[in-house]
Amino acid sequence: MSETARTTARQTRTVALLHADAPQLPFLAGALGSPFTAVTQEGWSAALVAPGVDPVALAAAGDPGSVSVVLTSDGESRTLRVCPPVTALESHADWREQLADLAEATTLRWGPEERDETSAVPGAASVVDSPSAVESPAVVESIASLCDLDPAATARLENYARTPSSALLLESVLQLLGLPVVAAKIVEQQRELHEFEGVGEYEPRTTGLSLLDAASVEPSGNDVLARIQRAYVRRPALLLAVGGAEIALGAGLAGLASRGGRGAKLLGSASALMFSDAAVQTALWAAVRARKRR
Repeated sequence: MSETARTTARQTRTVALLHADAPQLPFLAGALGSPFTAVTQEGWSAALVAPGVDPVALAAAGDPGSVSVVLTSDGESRTLRVCPPVTALESHADWREQLADLAEATTLRWGPEERDETSAVPGAASVVDSPSAVESPAVVESIASLCDLDPAATARLENYARTPSSALLLESVLQLLGLPVVAAKIVEQQRELHEFEGVGEYEPRTTGLSLLDAASVEPSGNDVLARIQRAYVRRPALLLAVGGAEIALGAGLAGLASRGGRGAKLLGSASALMFSDAAVQTALWAAVRARKRR
């Protein structure tokens, strides 16, 4: 191995890219029974896979109707595996076995360049592609089909499959597939993990605590619910304002209920609901504040 290869080689890092936003990740950590760190962007999560965690299981735990990707890199060799949507698999068979059967057909691999020191020209060394650096067209076609690539994009993917391994290769492929490139930046260790915007630590907790975690984390998506949650996570005082209004309303309803009459029972129930929801708002405010202090 050359001196350059020795200095660039590093421990293999694995990242799972799944279509799941930050509020879903506490529940995924609980389901997996293992903590992980993830960066969320545009409703997707790039999770650094810890030792002992099945990266495919983590990747497949996102949106069942979306593809997911598993990336690996040690600075020299690289792989990119596209997992089909779980909903596209046979419902009567084990999805893990089906994904395992499809692994070779949906995985691009790039190996380090090797130099042929037996070149006929003295003092010259010719570059020889590693056998894993050139992929079968069938793999490219499989990935193109899963990601709905047009012929021009498929041709570009074929070109990337034949490109020598490099630090920017995975990022280029993800960009071509229309997926967040942050996963490639993480797997290539371009920056420290804590330097990425949207990074979070997720660990197995009880369902109740996971629910609070899910409600107190800032989502990265742009749907209506994500925008509402992002607003109160950024401004927790909104939760106290809502809780205060509910307490006042609950007190008013309780006063009306105490007068009796046909609607007293209904007013009492509504008052209890207001007080209960105010307590939830207060707990959520505390959870948001606690997360901001971490």
